Amino acid sequence: MKKVIRIATALSLAVPLMSASMVSAAPAPTAHDYNKEIQVNQFRPHGGDQAEVQEFFAEFVKNIANPKEVEKFLAADSQTRAAVQEYLAGLSQYKEVKVVEAKVEKLYTVADYGAFTNYRAIAKFKYLGYTKDNKIIEKTDYIGLAKLGKETTDWKLWGLVWQDTGIDVSDVKLFQLEKPAKGEEICVITTDAGVIKLRLFPDKAPKAVQNFKELSKKGFYNERLFHRVINDFMIQIGGKEETPEENETIFGGAFEDEFNRDLFHFRGAISMGNEGPNSNTNHFFIVQSPNVDQQYLDLSALPLNAEAKYQEIGGRAYLDNRHTVFGQVFEGMEAVDKIAAQNTDENGLPLKDAMRILKIEFVKYE
Repeated sequence: MKKVIRIATALSLAVPLMSASMVSAAPAPTAHDYNKEIQVNQFRPHGGDQAEVQEFFAEFVKNIANPKEVEKFLAADSQTRAAVQEYLAGLSQYKEVKVVEAKVEKLYTVADYGAFTNYRAIAKFKYLGYTKDNKIIEKTDYIGLAKLGKETTDWKLWGLVWQDTGIDVSDVKLFQLEKPAKGEEICVITTDAGVIKLRLFPDKAPKAVQNFKELSKKGFYNERLFHRVINDFMIQIGGKEETPEENETIFGGAFEDEFNRDLFHFRGAISMGNEGPNSNTNHFFIVQSPNVDQQYLDLSALPLNAEAKYQEIGGRAYLDNRHTVFGQVFEGMEAVDKIAAQNTDENGLPLKDAMRILKIEFVKYE
């Protein structure tokens, strides 16, 4: 599940939201254009700054269902006040909101204001919105705040710096990690390190699977070395560089990517090597990483159960939607680990007795 950032008191928030009809009209004429303020100094936000802004968002979200209370959080003189109120009305599409992250991204002072009214902040507001049709939408908005007084409670929301359109992060069926059904065709790769068994997904990546199967059946991969091996990352194999076979495919040249929302670069995933978009040939790799970098998960908008699975079994989330996943190892990861553990040079080429694919077969699972 998404890690819910602790807001001020280390409590996650889940609140019902107001309907669009509950948002009141702007109570006073707007005058000040915060977008055109002149910056004087910029600061690295310290713990106190972050705590104040986190407290602002905690109280803001807590009171968002009460139009009279939420008005207290808005800068009364902002020229963009109407847009902010429209933003609040837009939140009413959700049954509830859970705050994932709220923090200061930029902190600065501006000219023509006093010492207690010249602080400004651009705050990151990342949340999950639960819709009435049971979808979960992840959004990250950047909100302009102004401190217009001495107290912590004097932070006010003056406008939207950038508003996300949202990405659906509802759970998906992780069939990729299921065992094959009896009678299902599986792929058996025999290597110097042992046997690797995997499932292929022709319904999701038809060209990648067809290319791999037909090249395998004519012996293209037999006796080839795993020429790029990076422990705790992946093992890769394919045609030799600077030879016609480097880019050999059954389609007569490179073919397009086949991305979808159902396949991920979990540990054990089989994926196409490439040199950029739509440059797939015969190179493929097996993800070997037993861990996942949480930073990449935080930067990715993944289905919530896929993120949880990455945390459980490992993988490389940043490869999703960059490389085509077309299969998954279900037996023989110890062989993959053994291949990955070879001593290599700086390019990942094994230094001695590089391990090979001996043969590839396609059989019925029993």
